[in-house]
Amino acid sequence: MIKDLLKKLSVFTAACIMAVSVGCSGSGKKDDSSSEGAKKPEKAETLVFTENETGTLDGYDYELWKDNGDTTFNVEPKGGCFSCEWDNINNALFRRGKKYDCTLTYEEMANISIDYGVDYQPEGNSYLCVYGWTREPLVEYYIVESWGTWRPPGAPLALGTVEVDGAVYDIYKTTRYEQPSIDDIQTFDQYWSVRQEKPAPNGTKIEGTISVSKHFDAWKKCGLELGKMYEVALNIEGYQSKGKAAVYKNELKENGAYAEADDIKVKVDEKAIEKLSAADSGGAPVEAGFFDIGFEKGVEGWITRGGPLVTVDKENAFEGKQCLFVSGRTDNWNGAAIMLSSDTYKAGEAYSFRAKVMQKSGAEVTMKMTLQYNMDGEKYDQIALAPAKSGEWITLENNAYVIPDGAENLQLYVECTDSLTDFYVDEVSAGEKS
Repeated sequence: MIKDLLKKLSVFTAACIMAVSVGCSGSGKKDDSSSEGAKKPEKAETLVFTENETGTLDGYDYELWKDNGDTTFNVEPKGGCFSCEWDNINNALFRRGKKYDCTLTYEEMANISIDYGVDYQPEGNSYLCVYGWTREPLVEYYIVESWGTWRPPGAPLALGTVEVDGAVYDIYKTTRYEQPSIDDIQTFDQYWSVRQEKPAPNGTKIEGTISVSKHFDAWKKCGLELGKMYEVALNIEGYQSKGKAAVYKNELKENGAYAEADDIKVKVDEKAIEKLSAADSGGAPVEAGFFDIGFEKGVEGWITRGGPLVTVDKENAFEGKQCLFVSGRTDNWNGAAIMLSSDTYKAGEAYSFRAKVMQKSGAEVTMKMTLQYNMDGEKYDQIALAPAKSGEWITLENNAYVIPDGAENLQLYVECTDSLTDFYVDEVSAGEKS
């Protein structure tokens, strides 16, 4: 699957996240199902869950997934209805829809749509959306109808727009690197449709229709191919926030044989697709051991964090002919990251980290080097922090940084904490403590 999001996203990410499906093997992201905290009455009445759970009731699959925090998920006996509440969480998803057996693409199925009615009351980062996954390729997808304080996914480039169901949605593609998925830890793409404007509520209630297959058709025109269907669900997601929602209407419809939509307006931004393709051509991410990188051979394993473009620049290098350029940031935590090998970097031990950074915003900003790691959810720890005057290279360094005990899945990244400025990185090194 939000703000500080991919820091955290990452979509809103984002996409994420699930349990093993009925008739479709898989494990991983949001798949830590448990019956603890559940009450399962024998009669057809509301099921109440406070811990991770997945199941089927009245023809609709349901799932609660969280990494930590306080959640309540009320699954109603009628159709796809449910209510939920969350507080003190890192990330939580409450959803109800259909899980499939990963044998058919959406074009081989019926025309899918969802009629919804939701009393939606988020406080902070949250999505109201259609959510799901495909395999072959592995893709996590979101059709975002409304959101809390942060509009996902934080990517700098929309690949196009689609006008459907009386609204205009921006189309995005983001990538999650070595993150939990329905197939364990994987690198996978996220596809997004995000409404340009939230639907007008009646108080806190929002109603409408989401023509799911038509969004898939629009994505295809932008070069975003889905695989074989795993899930379509109406989803309420919260990220480092609190809130509540009551889904009083959730009708998933599968009408007739699929037919390509002829009543949608799709605009494809070829230049944006070109720019994103150029950024993606930097190569697959690597798990780095000790390193000393000057970016003379390209991005050398560095990846986007939160969606900005991460490319090489040939005009502003600190040394040599090239440096790394991070552009199109939409939030302060957006930046560039490199994954650290667990064979080299051990929790509880100290290491030396150093990087040259520069920005040209015209004002002084704060640059930061951070470690992201997993330990009961995503955590973040400052390695180095320094003010940076416009147009001047500075050094971020810590010669004896201790990796927190119990930390796993380490990522080193550079960000700017108080500005959305583009910035440059050069001469980055990591090794034994000085």
